[in-house]
Amino acid sequence: MFELPPFRKCPKCKNEALGTLSVGGTMATKRCKNCGHSHGEVLPDVDKRVVYLDQFVISELYKTKTKTRRPGAPSEQFWLDCYSLANRAYLRQQVIFPTSNLHSDETIVWHSPSELRLAHEMFSGDISFEDTHSVAISQEWEFAEAYLKDLEVPSLTFDVDDILSGDRNVWLPIYHINVNSDLSIFAPGLRESKATAANSLKQLADAWAKKRSTFDQILKHELSSYGSAMRHALEHEVTRTAAALASNDPSSLLEISFGLQNRYRQLAGLFMERAVPGKTAATFLDWVGNEQQPAHRIFAYLIAALGWRVSSGQSPALTAGILNDFIAIATYAPYVDAMFVDRQCASLLKQGRLRSDLNYKARIFSMSNKQEFLDYLEELADIASPEVRSCAHELYGVEL
Repeated sequence: MFELPPFRKCPKCKNEALGTLSVGGTMATKRCKNCGHSHGEVLPDVDKRVVYLDQFVISELYKTKTKTRRPGAPSEQFWLDCYSLANRAYLRQQVIFPTSNLHSDETIVWHSPSELRLAHEMFSGDISFEDTHSVAISQEWEFAEAYLKDLEVPSLTFDVDDILSGDRNVWLPIYHINVNSDLSIFAPGLRESKATAANSLKQLADAWAKKRSTFDQILKHELSSYGSAMRHALEHEVTRTAAALASNDPSSLLEISFGLQNRYRQLAGLFMERAVPGKTAATFLDWVGNEQQPAHRIFAYLIAALGWRVSSGQSPALTAGILNDFIAIATYAPYVDAMFVDRQCASLLKQGRLRSDLNYKARIFSMSNKQEFLDYLEELADIASPEVRSCAHELYGVEL
């Protein structure tokens, strides 16, 4: 009863009853629904591209799949084509769209979080990105090692498999197990954090506009602020955690975070263990070499580009969401094959110095070059070998 069509002739009983029981790793298990004979079949090797999708893209694809987009809504045909092409490339084992902690946070405050989470999981291949904090810590430790050894700024490798949880190149399972967790209890805290971030960004914008700050001025400040930003964030986390522990409100315990404290404690432990005279975690934070940390550097350039637009009298969108977008780009762009982000972020990345100074692997797509994204998805689907297409057709029903 669990065997799925299409059915082939069973080598044991000779009936057209051999269907697919399961898919796992690089094997498909076939079983006869008539006599119970089963065997495994090796699937061809694949090499999947990795694409990061902004949360709004996930939302649009979800609404397209569930037919809940308002009829006549903008770009209706694009989203229909996007879902169709993305799904074909995905089922042909040519691409995955992993989830991240940024997606999780945004999903929790959405009106249908569990449904949206499941929709994204079904496009992720059961693969997720390492959270943005872990990627930043990994880069930080490589720079700390270089600082301790009096070396130049390290040259990092950007193998996408290093930032993925799970095996990128396994074939998709035919069944998806979903844990329908209710995380809505965290929504108020996340909304409060977003409001705080939005307010901080507005204060920054007011300062940029008042001082008429140039791109170079903002960039210099952002690049040199690695240590000061870490100390400020640590102080904020300690204060907030202490207030939550001291309160009589049980819900405030949900706001407790030791992430940065643990991060700094581990960093300090590294320096204590090495015991290099004159070098501590505190002095490392102020090391000029940290300006070259990829995640920090890309984020700083994006902030400088945004600040320059504000100081020039333009009116870019200033929401907490754009800071999450900046973090996503700064973290994942060096590793992934492509990213689909919002128009504003894509536009900032095309701004002079960002285009010439930053090096990252990802091709950047947005609604400004949406046809190019459709072409990209179609190209991915078309590079599947005949053998892979045949297996995908049999296992998932995708067209040859």
